[in-house]
Amino acid sequence: MLSAHQRSAPPLDCGGDGAPVVLHVGKFIPPPAAGIELHTHTLLQALQPHIPVGLLAACSAVDPQAHQRLPYPVWAVPNLGRWDAVTVSPGVLSAGLRLMRQGRVRALHLHLPNPWADLLAVLAPRNLPIVASWHSDIVRQRNALRLYRPLQQAVLRRVQAVIVATPGHLASSTQLGAAVRKAHVVPMGIDAAQWQASLADRGTVEQLNRFAMGRPIIASVGRHVYYKGYPWLLQALAHMREPAVLVMAGHGPLTPALRRIAQQLGLAGRILWLTDASHAAVVAVLHTCHVFTLPSVEPAEAFGLASAEAMLCGKPTVVCTLGNGVDDLNRHGQTSLVVPPRDPAALAAALDTLCADAELRQRLGVAARQWVSTQFSVQAMRDGTLAVYKQILG
Repeated sequence: MLSAHQRSAPPLDCGGDGAPVVLHVGKFIPPPAAGIELHTHTLLQALQPHIPVGLLAACSAVDPQAHQRLPYPVWAVPNLGRWDAVTVSPGVLSAGLRLMRQGRVRALHLHLPNPWADLLAVLAPRNLPIVASWHSDIVRQRNALRLYRPLQQAVLRRVQAVIVATPGHLASSTQLGAAVRKAHVVPMGIDAAQWQASLADRGTVEQLNRFAMGRPIIASVGRHVYYKGYPWLLQALAHMREPAVLVMAGHGPLTPALRRIAQQLGLAGRILWLTDASHAAVVAVLHTCHVFTLPSVEPAEAFGLASAEAMLCGKPTVVCTLGNGVDDLNRHGQTSLVVPPRDPAALAAALDTLCADAELRQRLGVAARQWVSTQFSVQAMRDGTLAVYKQILG
């Protein structure tokens, strides 16, 4: 069933100087507060000085005019809503095929999973090079996967290269199959300049300190969706010995249910909900908090960009082991404390440990910043991606 936010068709936004581009095919035009879109935006900005690139995706439901402000060529198509968590944007096909006929596409770079990107790939000329960034297996839509699997596998046979962010993406995937032989590990780069303390919104810093009144601040940033594990985080907060407060920056379809759970657990006075936080407000949250937690419980959370951003701000993290890129990013006992998923008692114990031990927080936080700044830099992502392009483009 289509969601309520129907979009009228905007004009196709053709940017650039007409040179053929490596056309990235995504779900949404940045910047919605979602990891893949933010990653795509950072990647395109890093690549643009070195190779012509562009983005083909649906208009953001959050900011339908975002494509007019981006610094790289964008082709925006209508966002007609969602059906079973899939964006309804068939304009990706017509726009992509038209660009190919016009000679505007040098190669495709797909951001998967995305059925519209898959369909465009199988309709593309056979001699067109294609690379795919594999962000995650399809986890929740098991029934749909049975129908989708033949298309998914056809695309994996078609592409010349697959990019994953960590070795854990390869080890945990049950869907890449033989395509692992085409895989390249290219880190997901975090733009350190966007997370400097000087960018923090001062009003938010003051709001957090007033709310905490000297109590430890635990922060979590993310959409309120099924795989994020927020019900277990609320239960953990109720089990904690330390009188910590929780700052929840984000919103989503589960926000009303989470508020009800918090009320039932008697946590109303210990949670600050920032459901419409700006980037500057999120920077403030990450620099002001004592501990960051990403309590995701499903492998749909394949990396956890928000935890990398918190680590770049010098914060220790508490996460759940998922056997994928989350475990690669968050190293237990070195940058983070890692606990089993869906275990509120274990989550509470880890949060208590960090809230009570300033020396441990400092040690893990310093190591976390060093780890992310060196291993997940924009430069490493750019150089690794350009190396893949050189291989497939010749």
